[in-house]
Parts: sequence; structure tokens; C-alpha cells
Amino acid sequence: MTRGGYFVSLLFRYAMIVAALMLVLYAIYVERGGVAAWFLAILIGFSAATLRIRPLIVPTGAGTTALYSLAPAFFLAALFLIPAGPLVACIAFAVPLAGLITGTRPHKILFDLSLSILAYGGFSLYLDLGPRTTDPAVPPPAWIGVELLLAAAVLTAQFLVRSVAIRLERGDKAPHWGAFQRPALVESAYCLALSVLISVTARIHVALLATVYVNIIVISVFVERWRKHVRTLMNASQTQRVEEERWVA
Repeated sequence: MTRGGYFVSLLFRYAMIVAALMLVLYAIYVERGGVAAWFLAILIGFSAATLRIRPLIVPTGAGTTALYSLAPAFFLAALFLIPAGPLVACIAFAVPLAGLITGTRPHKILFDLSLSILAYGGFSLYLDLGPRTTDPAVPPPAWIGVELLLAAAVLTAQFLVRSVAIRLERGDKAPHWGAFQRPALVESAYCLALSVLISVTARIHVALLATVYVNIIVISVFVERWRKHVRTLMNASQTQRVEEERWVA
């Protein structure tokens, strides 16, 4: 990276941090929310932090694995469950906590934090996506479809900003399509599907979120057993190949 490119990338990241700080102050001042909203924000913050700390390790073949985090699903659902103030507060809690526990570099934590606050908080404030008293307890399919489109727009905005950051940081060595890579798109699809389950169950009753946690635990156990089974099969195949080569020799 050239010196000019480094300063442009640094200026871009600092601008995002300043904009995120201003948005947090404005969101908490304007959309404060009540006790129920802050309780749900705390629950969502702890859930998202846990899923960022323990992502799903999915085998992709040829001895490689992919990390899929379901934490964005809770943030996407929170767009329609809590006001902007509690939303940005739970993001500001979950992202740094997970980054500190996993040992992520500080500049990456700040970038992820500022990007998440700007994307989720910005959409929540601009489109007024918080809960309303007139919202139905069980949203109809058309309602869910609109929320899915809005959630997809939030994820697309994040990908676009990440792509700009990658381009500024790596220059001509940036990957084709930037942040729009297959693992990230697969993770987004999983998060969109899970966010629907979270938003629907939480609207009916908060206690029904227990079904979401049971679902996540079952998926985690299944993926872990699948990964161990694939690794055992690969080790057995490699051992058999070595034995065949030794017999031929």
C-alpha cells in the first residue's frame, strides 16, 4: 500500500468512527425506549456476543472449513423489535465484547463496530423500523417479506462499505467483487432465515425465544458432529491411500 492510500484508508475509517459516535448519541437521545425494550436489547446483545465468540465451523470439502456466525440474525431481528437507541447500545456491547474475548485486533473491532452501528442504526432511524403499538402479534407473510427485503438491504449496505474499505486498503490487490464472496453470502442467507424466526417468536412472547436458542444449539451440535465425521472419513481415506501406496511399492 502506498503512503497516500494508507492515509485515505485511515481517514475513511476515522470518518466512520466519528459518524457512528454521532449516530449513537442521536439514537439514544431520540429513541430511548422503555424497560421492555432495554431488557430485550440486553438479551439480544448477549446472544449476538455469544454467537460471535462461537461461530459455526462447517466443513466445505477437501479438508477446508468455513466460519459462519449467526450473530447478525439477532441484529436484523432487533431492527423491528426495539427502537434505535437500545439497538445501537446492544451492538456497542456485543461487538467489542466478542472482539476482546476472541483476541481480534483493535482496529478491526472499531471498524466492525462503527459499520454495524451505521448500518443497523442508520436504517432503523431513517426508515423508523422500531416497534409500533399497531403492529400485529403474528405478522402476515407479506409483512415478513418486506422485513426480509429491508434486512437484505442492510446486509448489502454492509457489504458495499466493506468492499470500499478493502479497495482502499489493498488497492489493485483487492479481491474481485470485494466483500461479496461466497462464504459471506451463505452466512447472510442463514442470518436472514434465522432473523425471521427470532422476530416472529419475540413478537408473540419473549419466552418463545427459548425455541430459537434450542434451534441454534441443535444446529451447533449437528454441525460439530458432522465436522468430526468428515474429519474421521478424511483421515481414514488418507491412511488407506498411504497403505495402498506402500503395498504397491
